[in-house]
Amino acid sequence: MENSISNQTIPTPAPKPSPQPTPGTNNSILKNGDTGQRVRDLQNKLKRAGYSLTADGVYGPNTENAVRLFQRKYNLTVDGIAGPNTLNKLNAVLTQPTKPTQPAPPKSSNSNGSAVVPYPGYVIKRGSTDSANVSRIQRALNISADGNFGPQTESAVKAYQKRKGLAVDGIVGQATWNTLF
Repeated sequence: MENSISNQTIPTPAPKPSPQPTPGTNNSILKNGDTGQRVRDLQNKLKRAGYSLTADGVYGPNTENAVRLFQRKYNLTVDGIAGPNTLNKLNAVLTQPTKPTQPAPPKSSNSNGSAVVPYPGYVIKRGSTDSANVSRIQRALNISADGNFGPQTESAVKAYQKRKGLAVDGIVGQATWNTLF
């Protein structure tokens, strides 16, 4: 493209395309302290993969811990940073058809002989009204099984999550459920 000015021709450079984030750049890294929709998307994907955390858009200790657990499970570098390798693996895991290798098939009974059921498909947390599953969780935690998910149950779940290296949030999601049963 050229402009003509009083018999002189001055070349005009062609417009450059806007730079696009490419995998492997800092635009595709999420880490502790980051906030926003990309963090919320990551948290929702981790939840879909079975990790118990709140999708609040804040990359804090719980999100970092869930990322570390995911990285450890899939033999990635365990640094708590959701970089290209972690994000690509998470996307691949979520797009794979469900296989019987994850989660493991339910066992016929646990150590105290009660029936074990598969994950119910929803989180169980303080105030949950599913008394049958709350009682089951309470028995697994060796606390009084009254069917009410109150502060004692929440505290016991947090202690259990900490012992097992899970995201400590007091919520029984799929990852916590699968280690309990």
